[in-house]
Amino acid sequence: MYITLKNIGLGWLCEADKNDNNVNEAFCKICKSFLRAHQTDLKKHSNGKTHIAKMKMIVSEPSQSKISNIIIITNEQKEIDLKLALYVATHSSIRNMDHLTDILKSIGKGSPLSNLKMHRTKCSSLIKNVIGPSLLENVVNDCNGNPFSLIVDESTDVSVVKYLCLCIKYFSIQDQKIKIQFLGLIEVEKCTADLLYEHICKYIDRIGLNLKNLIGIGTNGASNLCGRNHSLFTLLRQQNPNLQIVRCICHSLNNAISKAADVFPSHIDFICRVVFNWFHISPLRRAEYKNTFDLLNTNTNGKNKKFHQFHQLSGTRWLARSYVVSTILEHWFELKTHFKYVVKKEKCYIARTLNEMFHDDINYLYLIIIKPILEEFNRLNLTFQKNFVDIGKSYDDICGLYMFLAKKIMKTTLTSSDINNIRQNISNESAYLPVDKCNFGIQYYQLINTLKIASDTKHVVDVKALAFIKALLFELDKRLPDNLKLFQELQYFSPKQCLNQLHPKFSNLPFIHKFLEQSMFSFLEVQWENILNITWSIHLSEEELNDSHAFWAKLYFFKDAGGSFIFRDLSEFVLKVLCLPSSNAVVERIFSIMNAIKTRSRNRMNFSMLDSLLRIRSSFTSKTKCCTEFSPSKAMYDKFNSNIMYSKPENESIPSSGNNYIYD
Repeated sequence: MYITLKNIGLGWLCEADKNDNNVNEAFCKICKSFLRAHQTDLKKHSNGKTHIAKMKMIVSEPSQSKISNIIIITNEQKEIDLKLALYVATHSSIRNMDHLTDILKSIGKGSPLSNLKMHRTKCSSLIKNVIGPSLLENVVNDCNGNPFSLIVDESTDVSVVKYLCLCIKYFSIQDQKIKIQFLGLIEVEKCTADLLYEHICKYIDRIGLNLKNLIGIGTNGASNLCGRNHSLFTLLRQQNPNLQIVRCICHSLNNAISKAADVFPSHIDFICRVVFNWFHISPLRRAEYKNTFDLLNTNTNGKNKKFHQFHQLSGTRWLARSYVVSTILEHWFELKTHFKYVVKKEKCYIARTLNEMFHDDINYLYLIIIKPILEEFNRLNLTFQKNFVDIGKSYDDICGLYMFLAKKIMKTTLTSSDINNIRQNISNESAYLPVDKCNFGIQYYQLINTLKIASDTKHVVDVKALAFIKALLFELDKRLPDNLKLFQELQYFSPKQCLNQLHPKFSNLPFIHKFLEQSMFSFLEVQWENILNITWSIHLSEEELNDSHAFWAKLYFFKDAGGSFIFRDLSEFVLKVLCLPSSNAVVERIFSIMNAIKTRSRNRMNFSMLDSLLRIRSSFTSKTKCCTEFSPSKAMYDKFNSNIMYSKPENESIPSSGNNYIYD
C-alpha cells in the first residue's frame, strides 16, 4: 500500500529530498537511509534491529538542560574590568593580563575579584572599543563647537609606518581652562600637502568636529605643512580665510643653531659625535675611562668630581647639543689624558685622531665660545616646550636672546635700541664691531691669557666666533619673524598689560579684524575699558593675576551684582586668540610615548590599539593624573557590551603570518 508521508506522525520519518538521485520517496532521519513509501516497507524498517537500537540510543541520551538564569554583569564588575584594562594600557603589556587575572582571583576570594573573568582578548577589546572611543568622545563633546587650533606633525614608527599626529587646543567651558589634548593618529603613506589635507578633512568630519571652527595650525616649519604656495596650511585656508599659521619656535631654534654651527671647523662636530660612539657600545672602554676619571679626581677631602655619562648628538633632540658640549668640556682633561693612554694601547685611527684633537687647545676654545650660547638657546627652548607659555614674558624672552647675541658683536648704538633696529641692520657690515672688540665671554679671554696661542691663531678663532654669532642672528631673523610679531601682539593680553591704567587701546589689539565683526568693536571696547574699573585682587588669586590663560578664563565666568556676564564677549575673543599654538612640543611628546609603546619587540601592534593606548596615556599625562584616580564614565558603561566590545573596525587589519613586518 502506498501512503503519503505528510502528517504521518512518525518523528523519524520524512519525505526524501527530491534533489537526491534516488527513486525512493521516504527517508529515515535516524538511520540515514532511503525507503519506499509503502506501509509494509516502513513497518519492516521500524521493527528492524538496527533501527530499534538507534532509537534506544536517542531516548537514553539526557535532554539538554535549560538555562535557568542569565548572569548580568553589574556596574561594580564592569568598573573592576575597566580599571584593570586602563591600568594595563597605562603601565604594562596587555599579555600580562592573562596572569594578572589569575593572581587577583586567587587573592580575592570572597570579594568581587573572585568573579573576575578577563584575559588579553577582553582587555584589548575594552581598550580599543570602550575606553579609547569614550575618551575621544569626551574631547569632541568638550570642544563643543568652540574655536580650536590643530597642532600637527608626522613621524615614522619602528615598523616603518608613517603617522600624522593631531593635537587640539581649545577652551573647555566645562573645566574653565584652555586645554591641549591628543586628538588622533592618522596612518599615511605619502606626506604631500593634498594627501594630508584629505586625511585631516575626513578624520575631522568622522569624529564630529567642524573645520569651520579651526582658527590656527601649528607646524614644525616643513614646506608641505606651512609653505606659502601649496601646503596643508594654504589648503585649509581656503575654507578658513582667517586661519593663522604658527611655526614651532623649538624647531626654529634648533635648526638655527644647527645651521650656524657649520661655520666652525668640521672636526668640532666630529668630537661631539665620536666621543659618544667610542664609549656607548663597549663596557670595557667605559670601565677603563671610569678608572682614569676616578684616578684623576680622587680627593682626600671627599669632594670628588661627579662623573657624567656622555650624550649623543642628535638632529631631532632639541636639547642634545648643549648637553654634549657641556659634558665634553667638563671631561676635557680626563679625556685628554685617557686617549693619550689609549693610542699607546690600541692601533686605532679614530683614537689617534681624538687624541690629537684633545691636545689641540683651539678646539677647547671653540667649545668654550659655543657653550654659553647653547645654554641660552636651551633655556628659551625649554620655555616654549611648555604647553602654556606665559605670553607676557614670551616676547621678552625672544627679544632677550636677540639682544644677548647682538651685544656680543654689534655696536652699542644699535644694541641700546629695540630689537627692530637690530633686525633692520643685520645685513649692514658697518653695524658690527671689529673682531678684536667683540665679546666672546669672560672664560674665553681668561683661557687666551693662560694658553700659549699665537696671535694669528687667536685671530682665526675670533673670526670664526664672529661668523658663528652672525650666522645665528641671520638664521633667527629668517626663521622667527612671524612668531616674533605674534608674541609681540599677544603680550597685550597679559594681566600686567591689560590691567595697567595705560593699557593699549582696543583698536591696537591683535586679531580684532580677523576674529571679530566690525559691528562688535564698540561693544567690546566698552568691556575692554571696564576691566580697569574692578579691583581684581579681591576676586582673583595672585596666581590667576599672573597667568594670562587663567585670568581670561575667570573673566569668562565673571558676573556683576545683577548676575550678568559683563566680560563674556571680550573674554571669548581673547580666549580664542590664546588658543593659537606656540610650539609643536606636545606632538613630539606624543611621538615619544609612541616609541615607548611600539618597540622592536611589540612591532606587530595594530593601528587601533596604538591609537587607543596613545589616547589613554596622553589623557592622563595632560590631566597630571594616574590610573588610580580613574573613574569610568557613563558612556564606558554603556559601551561595555558584546556588540560594541567585539566589533572589528573596518580599517583594522590583523597580520596572518607576519611577513609584512620587519621583526619576528
